[in-house]
Formats: sequence, C-alpha cells, structure tokens
Amino acid sequence: MSETTDKIIMRALAEKFADERAHRIATIAAQELIESEGERIDEADTYRIPSCQVDEHTLDCIQHLCWVGEAVSHETPDGYVMVQLGDFMLGSLA
Repeated sequence: MSETTDKIIMRALAEKFADERAHRIATIAAQELIESEGERIDEADTYRIPSCQVDEHTLDCIQHLCWVGEAVSHETPDGYVMVQLGDFMLGSLA
C-alpha cells in the first residue's frame, strides 16, 4: 500500500473510533441525566419525570437512549414521562 492509502485508512479508523467514543459518552451522559432528574419508581430501572420538567435537552437524551436501544419511554395520562433503562436492542429481545 502507498503512504497515501495508509493515511486514508488511518484517518478512517480514527474517525470511526472518535464516533464510537462520542456515542458512548452521549449514552452515559443521557443515562446519568435520567437517573438524576427522574424519580426512581418500584419497577426495575424505571424513572418518572414530570412532563413540565422535560426540556428539549432531556427529551433529546430520552430519544437518544431509545434510538440506541438503551431505554423505552412513554407519557402517562397523569403528566409524567416514564423512562425504563435497559437493553432493548432487537437481538436481546429475541
């Protein structure tokens, strides 16, 4: 391989590792936000947050966790957002 090809491959690997690191950091931060802002209830790893306290950042964190399969969430009729943390990847549910 030429030096240019090596540099392209190394740059692609560095970008891949940076993306993976950013993903892990975002997931950990989102989980910590839910745990700190939410009130833990009796269900396993489930937190409730009053809907009036769910700002755009909190909503983004909840959506991120749901998108990556680390949580499920729903709103209750009595004005709470319920978030259950866990492994909800399709492979783990089979």
